Amino acid sequence: MIEDYLEDGASEAEAVSKLGKPSRIASKILEEAFEERSFQKKKLSPWMVVLLIIGFPLWGSILLTAILLILSAYIIIWCLPFTTGMFAVLGLGASIFSICASFFAIQDGVYIAVTQMGISIFVLGLALLSGLATLNLANHFIKASKRFSGKIFGLFEGRGLSL
Repeated sequence: MIEDYLEDGASEAEAVSKLGKPSRIASKILEEAFEERSFQKKKLSPWMVVLLIIGFPLWGSILLTAILLILSAYIIIWCLPFTTGMFAVLGLGASIFSICASFFAIQDGVYIAVTQMGISIFVLGLALLSGLATLNLANHFIKASKRFSGKIFGLFEGRGLSL
């Protein structure tokens, strides 16, 4: 700003005195920086509305395809944690049922009851490991989902994909 005044022919002392206090200059700059800009909404012409309606079979099917592709990506992302989680829940239920049923298997022989008890404890261990794997995978897949969502929102904001 001082250089602008100097180019107009003022001396340096005159330029500084014309500017005023630095706090006033800073507040003026901040006001201009955070000044709300009003955006005018564009009205659609009747012809544009007619073209949008007539072109709906084309752009509507493309939009539906894009939505379904995004949904498919989320399904693929969450398929592995869902599978391990289901094995954890079902394995836990099956092993608890099998442990309780092994006491009734003593009628058929002790070796059958012991074998059933051992297998059910093994499945219980696998279910617990699968539950821990689900929690670990879910943390990684939440981050992957956030990145994927950021890329999708970036497409709509005009930033494009940055792989």
